Amino acid sequence: MTNKKFNWKKELISWAVMIAVFGTLYLTGLHTPVIGKIQSLLLSTHLITPDLDQKEAVTFNFNGILKSSDGTIINSEELSDKTIFINYWATWCPPCLGELPHINKLYQQVKSDPNVVFLLISKDQDFNKAIRFMDKKEYDLPIYTEVKGFDQLSSRVLPSSYVIKNGEIVFETEGMSNFNTQEFKDFLISRY
Repeated sequence: MTNKKFNWKKELISWAVMIAVFGTLYLTGLHTPVIGKIQSLLLSTHLITPDLDQKEAVTFNFNGILKSSDGTIINSEELSDKTIFINYWATWCPPCLGELPHINKLYQQVKSDPNVVFLLISKDQDFNKAIRFMDKKEYDLPIYTEVKGFDQLSSRVLPSSYVIKNGEIVFETEGMSNFNTQEFKDFLISRY
């Protein structure tokens, strides 16, 4: 058995390097996209997927008013006969950035279905920041800001996601998830 002597100098250097790396990421504002990318890689493993065994469905009050990235006003009552996937997100939220690539892939697969609507609602104070982010990432996701929020969807956790079918909230979750699974896609497009 060898008795290794603790090397304080080597330990201090390694801590200094870690602090410098994390400090640089934080000071440059790159910590959010870096953490988001790491979380997206974690989601790619399919270890975190939506739990579709939900509680009893609750009638949804279509009382929200949204504004799209092109300025169009949407009254949610117009969507009452659709299946609606709602996701609350923000550009400053690493878990949101982690799940967006997976939501985008799911959206690409179901966007031609006229009965399924995606509402990605930005919680950024500056909606233009969200628009620029989506353009930069070349995501094709329809994003909105709230003119009048939905009374029933009051989660303070980002990201939060909901599915409305037949006028009922049939799915809700807080935190990130990989929605790009066959099971979730089938859940969205089924007429239930």
